[in-house]
Amino acid sequence: MMLGMIAGIFIVSLFQMWAAILGVTLWVVGVFFLQRMGAKDPQLSKTFFRSLKFGQLLRAQSTPFADTSKG
Repeated sequence: MMLGMIAGIFIVSLFQMWAAILGVTLWVVGVFFLQRMGAKDPQLSKTFFRSLKFGQLLRAQSTPFADTSKG
C-alpha cells in the first residue's frame, strides 16, 4: 500500500513527465520485488500481523536492565 502511495505521489502531485515515468518505474520494480519476496516466504504476512498483535508484549529492544527475577 505504501508503494502505491509513493508512486501515486510521483505520478499525480508532481505533474511532470519525468515524475510520472519515475512513479510508474518505481511501481513496476517494487511490485516485482514484492511478488518475489512473497513467493520466497508466504508466511511473512502472518508473521508481520502477529508481531503487530503482540508488539507490546514482545519488544524487539534489548536492554541491560532486563528483569531476570521472573525466571
